[in-house]
Amino acid sequence: MELKVTRQRGGNHHPVSVRGFILNHLATGDDYISSMHRAYKVELDRVALEKGRRYRYHKPRYHSFEMSVQMLAREGTIEFSGREEESDSPQFQGWEHKPMRRYYRLK
Repeated sequence: MELKVTRQRGGNHHPVSVRGFILNHLATGDDYISSMHRAYKVELDRVALEKGRRYRYHKPRYHSFEMSVQMLAREGTIEFSGREEESDSPQFQGWEHKPMRRYYRLK
């Protein structure tokens, strides 16, 4: 007997898999989450323009993208590279303790 695999209900279904994008992106080297999130949004826009869509695809929120990275880390597919640096975003200028960027890489 063969079981049918159906898509889960709810959520957004992007033309580019978030997990697949993260793995392909990290194949080129280590990177931090917000940089990967920005690159994913650019990729979604590129795909939408390539397909001639009138409306662009809905982009995932940072939190859901971060949860995908954390899930891949828990599964052991990617890992923390050991590299951290302070964020240089303009919104954190003047802060005594700036947030840290954690870099991830393929395991």
